[in-house]
Amino acid sequence: MAEIQPFQGVLFDAKRVTPADVLTQPYDKITPEMRERYLKASPYNLVRIELGKEQPGDSEASNKYTRARDLYQAWKRDGVLRKSERPALYWLEQTFDGKTRRGLIAAVRLHRWDEGVIMPHEHTLSKPKADRMSLLRAVGSQQGQIFMLHPDPIPQPKLGKPVIELVDDYQVTNKLYEIVDTASIQAIQSAIAPQKLYIADGHHRYETSLAFRDEAGTGASKYVMATLVDMSDPGLVVLPTHRVVSRLPSYNPKTFREKLAEHFVVEPLAGTQVSPGTIGLADAAGRVALRPRNLDAFKPMFAGKPPLWNTLDVAILHVAILERLLGIDEQKLREEANVTYWREADEALAQLKKGAQVVFFLAPTPVADVKAISDARSRMPQKSTDFYPKLLSGMVIYEVR
Repeated sequence: MAEIQPFQGVLFDAKRVTPADVLTQPYDKITPEMRERYLKASPYNLVRIELGKEQPGDSEASNKYTRARDLYQAWKRDGVLRKSERPALYWLEQTFDGKTRRGLIAAVRLHRWDEGVIMPHEHTLSKPKADRMSLLRAVGSQQGQIFMLHPDPIPQPKLGKPVIELVDDYQVTNKLYEIVDTASIQAIQSAIAPQKLYIADGHHRYETSLAFRDEAGTGASKYVMATLVDMSDPGLVVLPTHRVVSRLPSYNPKTFREKLAEHFVVEPLAGTQVSPGTIGLADAAGRVALRPRNLDAFKPMFAGKPPLWNTLDVAILHVAILERLLGIDEQKLREEANVTYWREADEALAQLKKGAQVVFFLAPTPVADVKAISDARSRMPQKSTDFYPKLLSGMVIYEVR
């Protein structure tokens, strides 16, 4: 049974700062260029906490995490950050490209994966979890939200005036509303209780929160801040995540295409967009589209792999191409030894001029596949989905101590 609770959120005081100057994209979507822009935007920009810089002379006692802790405490003392006087749920509306996605921000009780209440769909990487754990230990708060999906509708509360409103980096209008009405809160809690919750984005932070709960043992640490979105929300958009491969000991485009032709129809590709069931490839020899000749022929390759992997474009890429033909196994993928991940196809393609050897383009993963994989207690390869728009960090903050 899923449990959500209202909480006393910590918010930037919009009378002291301009929200657009202090909120950021999620930490793992912030490029070095974006970080520099954020730093210049305001001395109170959250990037100083979420993605602090390492400095010469850093030590266990003084480092980017302790600096983040000190900043957070100073901003609260100065009133730039203020804690709400009463517990609340929060309603988030994000408007973009003629669409509006709606979500509920709540404290969600943590559950281990094997309990079958919170359902993952992706594998995680070790480095991001270590980083997020160090930050969580130091600061004691969650600045970013886990993005979760629920399959059945919930009551939409009556909304007053937004407590925060801004247009973000991607020209998305973000509006945050506070819900304090007891009847509305209880109705939403009752609607959520019988449902499973599916993680769309934030697997690393969720697993970090589980580990922190077991370590800290506080009441607040038993919950994680999450935004819950209806799976049927018309504003729910998934973008592809493309793969760039580098640092292979040897790579020959002609030989590689010959190997691919054993299991794929290899056809010319004019651009970078591909449809479901097709994988795009670009290297020094040009661009081609890859379509599996016979999905049944892939089944032996997937022996020992998670259920349903042989039905997913991204898993076929990982198993039949990256692992089988290029020698990039699961361990190397987790360590990001050869593969990097890119949202924008043009940016991925540009890496070929910077030394990359081959780029793979994918179509977006359907939400139905996310649910099917989760219900089968399976996992997609890491970075299989990219839900858009992202949830801004700092819109509301949840303290875990």
